[in-house]
Amino acid sequence: MTGLLRVGGVSMPFDEATDYVRVYTANTTRTWSYPAYDGYPGSPAETVELPDLLAASLLNAGQKPIVSYYAFEELLPEINKRLMVPELTGTLAEATPAMLEALADLFGVLDDHKVKHVGMTKLAKVLHRKRPDLIPLYDENIRRCYSDLGTKPVPVVKRRTRRDFCRAWLPVLRDDLVSQQESWQQLADLATEPKISPLRAMDMVGWKLGERPRKARRGA
Repeated sequence: MTGLLRVGGVSMPFDEATDYVRVYTANTTRTWSYPAYDGYPGSPAETVELPDLLAASLLNAGQKPIVSYYAFEELLPEINKRLMVPELTGTLAEATPAMLEALADLFGVLDDHKVKHVGMTKLAKVLHRKRPDLIPLYDENIRRCYSDLGTKPVPVVKRRTRRDFCRAWLPVLRDDLVSQQESWQQLADLATEPKISPLRAMDMVGWKLGERPRKARRGA
């Protein structure tokens, strides 16, 4: 595979992305989140249970862990109610408008229920493990790829709710996944113990792109 691999408004050469994901998933220095996050046992249930809440800290989203844990615990009934709707099955690559709306509503739990120290980053990192082919990861680096860098396909809108941000972001993210699906699958296949989804591979590349110096970015 050759050419550029795009996340939002920026891209990197596929060969460079391959080298990065290979190093990340080999984790010979034992300093990366793979396989700790991806292999963390959590709960075997399809719903989010208390053991699953600790997974966010394994992707370096552990600020105020005690306060966050209790806030998550308070949200669990509503999170699981939204997570278990019939629309949230399948993969993001095949997502219909109804599936995307259900995903936006899932993240919209943070609009409807105000809690301390739980935002989209922590919520996504807990939820992704329950539906790794459907629910994308999110953090500041991913946000920058879509809203701050290069072509900025999801422009910043002040005071936008998380639900409305997801309504703008998820279709673009899905297009990045579908249009480069073979490349994302090749990168995902580099991880074997445990396996990861193409969405997780996209997150790895997006995280790297979101932190890169401006002069090294493409798509500006």
